[in-house]
Amino acid sequence: MIISTSAWSAALKLETKYGRIFVPEKPTWELGKDLFGMPFIYFSPQVNGQRSNISFTNTGVDLEIDLKAMSENPEAFKKMKNDWAQEVNATPVDYIPYKKWKNQQGHSVHEVGFQYRHENKEYIEKSIYIDCNGRLIYSKSLRLIQNSQHDKDFKELIDELDCGV
Repeated sequence: MIISTSAWSAALKLETKYGRIFVPEKPTWELGKDLFGMPFIYFSPQVNGQRSNISFTNTGVDLEIDLKAMSENPEAFKKMKNDWAQEVNATPVDYIPYKKWKNQQGHSVHEVGFQYRHENKEYIEKSIYIDCNGRLIYSKSLRLIQNSQHDKDFKELIDELDCGV
């Protein structure tokens, strides 16, 4: 469903059993529902033979993840990603350090990423945790390394994300 309000010029209203998530509408992007275990995945148009994507999951849990450990112990994240890469026959390339920021709605955003090579293509994925009024919204973005323009789109989506009242 698409809504227009003074707070969101044109936003998608993603309804979940745990509440709403509002993200900006991107006219050339396509919203998928209940794919790959994610309630919502937003797909870019195809660029360089791939569609970048970002998922949105309202977890319904109080903010419980240990963000302090994530920021102070990047080795645990690296080990988890190295284990995953070995499992799927991917090659780790780089790690994107943890960073914290506030989005335009005033919600704390925590982000960490991983760059890897798989089947002759190089990808960047980021895990994004948003504290939306004490509730955890989890997003994961994925793009080809050469589709760097989608980083701006992902940033805009997360920067304007809200969970309503």
